[in-house]
Amino acid sequence: MKYDITFHPSWWNKNEGICFTREFFDEPEYRMECDVRMRRALYERFGAYGIGEKQPKKRPLLGTDLLAAGYLYSELMGCRIVYQENNSPQVVCLDLDEDEISTMEVPELAGSAVWKRTQRQIDYLLEKYGRVETYVNLMGIQNIAMDLMGQNVLMAYYSAPDEVKELLAKITDLTIAAGREFRKLSRDNSGGVTSIVRKVQPECYLTSNCSVEMISNAIYEEFLLPEDQRLAHEFGNFGVHHCGGTMEHVADGYAKLRGLTFAEVGAGSDIKAVREKLPSVWLNARFSPVELNGASEEEIRARVQSLVESGSTENGLLSVSCVGIDANVTDQKVEYFLKACSEME
Repeated sequence: MKYDITFHPSWWNKNEGICFTREFFDEPEYRMECDVRMRRALYERFGAYGIGEKQPKKRPLLGTDLLAAGYLYSELMGCRIVYQENNSPQVVCLDLDEDEISTMEVPELAGSAVWKRTQRQIDYLLEKYGRVETYVNLMGIQNIAMDLMGQNVLMAYYSAPDEVKELLAKITDLTIAAGREFRKLSRDNSGGVTSIVRKVQPECYLTSNCSVEMISNAIYEEFLLPEDQRLAHEFGNFGVHHCGGTMEHVADGYAKLRGLTFAEVGAGSDIKAVREKLPSVWLNARFSPVELNGASEEEIRARVQSLVESGSTENGLLSVSCVGIDANVTDQKVEYFLKACSEME
């Protein structure tokens, strides 16, 4: 069985002194230096479980597969980004109301100052290293809409459905345009959403449906399923990341996605119910980092075993990961998790 861990920036900052200021995301050489330190540190702590690298070399990275940090697409749409040493970039919501969303325009990437910063990094990496590994977080359509409208989008589904559909279509246009640029560089693009996908389906295009937890299946199918289907049609080998605790409530909608090959099942979700709806899709079961922090070794082992037994098929089609492990979690608890996963192999 495949398994993985991902740490929150607070863990990296406290334990390894990595700073996640704008320099980390905009300056390739600094990011690559940090990346080497990070992979070596993972090996020194957890190398016995196949985590990290003993002698890591520089990777020509755009973004990172060692964090889950979604912000770029919202910044392209006009949101301001706040950077912190011990946190992922934070998007400042525009708080648009339904009367304003019709005025939103999709920026042309070539004319966007935000994209020019990204393109500068791409050009630098191509010139110096001859290739680019793209692990920019592929933000989900509603995630971006909520960065633009906040909770107003949830009300606008009912009060201004046509306007919301137009906005979601515009966001999808932007997402496809950026995704096409990343696909020119590599087909391994989704590590910035969740790193485990690189181990099980590296060519999967994985959209981040974090906020879909907040809506009903009926709303998902009417408003977001058509946009996710556009992404699936464009990129193929499609996946959904649903980190919410009740993914089963929209599993019927996800089951209608043509081309769905991977789904990340949020901690707390009924993975058995999700498996029944998605019998041939690779599932990655999330283990809660909060639960990890408070559980004993025996409880961690039992939980991992339950996830495997509930989510596996005759062909396996299951992996387990713990994402967002923060500075409060001890290495011992992480080792308990990794050991439990390794025993499932």
